[in-house]
Amino acid sequence: MNVDFDSFPWHDAELKELLVDRREAGERDEVHLRVEWPQGGEATFVFHDCYAMIANMNFGIIATERIGSARMIDDDQDLISIRERWRPSGASLEDLRCYHFEMSSTGSDVRVYAQRFKVLSFETVSSP
Repeated sequence: MNVDFDSFPWHDAELKELLVDRREAGERDEVHLRVEWPQGGEATFVFHDCYAMIANMNFGIIATERIGSARMIDDDQDLISIRERWRPSGASLEDLRCYHFEMSSTGSDVRVYAQRFKVLSFETVSSP
């Protein structure tokens, strides 16, 4: 199943959990992100084959962590740098992407550099 990352209803979704899984470091590097949709329901996204994550989180702000926007980027400067860094080792990272989350409530910013993602669970609550 081919899922378009940008097509999810990211605006005003609540970031509930951000987890870095390094139990099998170098073999299975994953980032898990769980959100609650503004219209109800939740989704858990797992980013596989991660090469980096940059998180600038503004803690201490008493507010729900709301996502203002999220998108997949093909030409982020850090993405280009990661590809160049791995090129001498023979790693082909042409399918590496940047998944960028900007938080509207705290100004936080998260970038996950992964080759693919999958939605583990996705549920919505329909309006009556």
